[in-house]
This record gives sequence, C-alpha cells and structure tokens, in this order.
Amino acid sequence: MKHTRASLAPVRQITAALVACGLPAPAAGAEVGRVRIGEAEIAFETLGRSGPVVVFESGRGEDMQSWEHVARPLAACARVVIYDRPGIGRSSPRTGASVLLADTVVDQLAALLHAIDMPPLYILVGHSLGGFYAQAFARKHPAEVAAVVLVDAASPFEPPGVFVSTVPPKPGSIEAAEEAGFAPSVRAMLVGPPFPPVPLIVLAATDHGDTPEREALWRETQARTAALSPKGQLRIVDGSGHFIQIDRPQAVVDAVLEALRQTGADVSACKTTDPVR
Repeated sequence: MKHTRASLAPVRQITAALVACGLPAPAAGAEVGRVRIGEAEIAFETLGRSGPVVVFESGRGEDMQSWEHVARPLAACARVVIYDRPGIGRSSPRTGASVLLADTVVDQLAALLHAIDMPPLYILVGHSLGGFYAQAFARKHPAEVAAVVLVDAASPFEPPGVFVSTVPPKPGSIEAAEEAGFAPSVRAMLVGPPFPPVPLIVLAATDHGDTPEREALWRETQARTAALSPKGQLRIVDGSGHFIQIDRPQAVVDAVLEALRQTGADVSACKTTDPVR
C-alpha cells in the first residue's frame, strides 16, 4: 500500500476525548492518539520527551500493551513509540486482502512515524512476527535505522512450516492474514535488499515447552539471524518463554540500552542491569 501526504492527516485525540471514549489517559510526557493511514486509523502511544526514537513492533495479533513493562522504563532516556496494527487493539478494523504482507506493514509504520513527527534514525524492537516486520523495515529503509533488537523473533531462516502455532487462527481474522503473509514475505525478503550493517541484538528464549531438539533448532535459527549483521550478537535468555518482554522484561530493556549505547546515545537516565548472555 502506498501512502500520500494527503492520507496522513492526523486525528489525534486529546486526553479528555480519550477518557470519554473509555481509553486510558496518557502518562505524563506521553501522547495517545489515532492517525489515519490510508483507510485505517492506527492507534499509537508515545512516551518520553527527548532522545533517540525507539519503535516497538508487536507479535502476531498482539497489541501494544505487550510492551508495557519495557516501553515505560526506556522513556527516561528515549522517545518511545508503541502502536497497534490495523485490526488489532485500539486501531480500526483491517480491510483489504486476506493476506497481509510484511511490505504493507512496513509502509504503514513508515507513514505513521512520519505523521506523528518521529524522525529517523530509529531503533527498532520487534517480538515474534513483529521482529520479522522490523527486519523488513530495516531492509527497505536502511538509512533510517540505527539499530535493531529482536525478541524471540520470526526469521527468514526458519525451516518452512516447523515453527507454527498449534492452534490455527480464526479464518478471516487479523492473525490469519498475518500468518498467511509470512511465507510470501520470507520469499520476498530472501531475494530483496540485504539487512544493513547496524547493531543487531537477538534475544532467544529457552522455554517454549517444546522438545530439546526443536529448542536447539530454534536457537540455531536465531544465531543465523544474528549473523545478518557484522554487528550482530545472540543473547540467550534462560528460563524465559516466548514472551520475553513479559517473562524477563529487564532483559529486553538491557538489550535496547546496549543497542542505544552502540549508536552513541546517552542512556544514563535509564536503569540497567548486567547484560544477559
């Protein structure tokens, strides 16, 4: 989907209007709103007043609340953007084809960031399928990306059909459209532009409730993903399930802070612990 400047007119909600509609009021220094991108209204929240722009991309069918325990601590030293893709959370229902391609998600995110006045360079943080979308964004807009953090992310190196949900998504749902778009998006990614040589931190969980062989295959896939960049590194997050940002949120915070440091940003206002290895 292509977007014109005319289609990006903001429809941001002031706090009083949000409360009247039953939506939570923004925290101090935050903005909550919705922006029209094409035919959809995309809900977003920004946190923090200064610093680099850190953009979070959620997993398949997941809303922005999955980043709650990670985004807010980072707002002390960065400008944070979380949002819901069309058809998810507070955004308007999705319309269009039954297959959602990564390229469409990338175009929508780029348009959103432009509309809410969040200029590059970006630190992209993506979980699961959202991590695959973050990789697609970095490949399509390499000059706009300073670093990438992947959180147990989907990868173009996954063996086809191996790491799929055991519960099929409901036909016609956003989850079904996103899942249907993964395989063709992988094919496009593998023949498209390369991943840029930016700092890349890949977090891999160890406890998916799967067999030791499949857990080892997942770690191997994550290691191949980390090798996409000469500045890539793999960090194993022991004892965490797939949602590392919920099970071990500080591990994600620390990874983002390390990525910020590698870009030269001052992160002294944010709390950190020893890095996860």
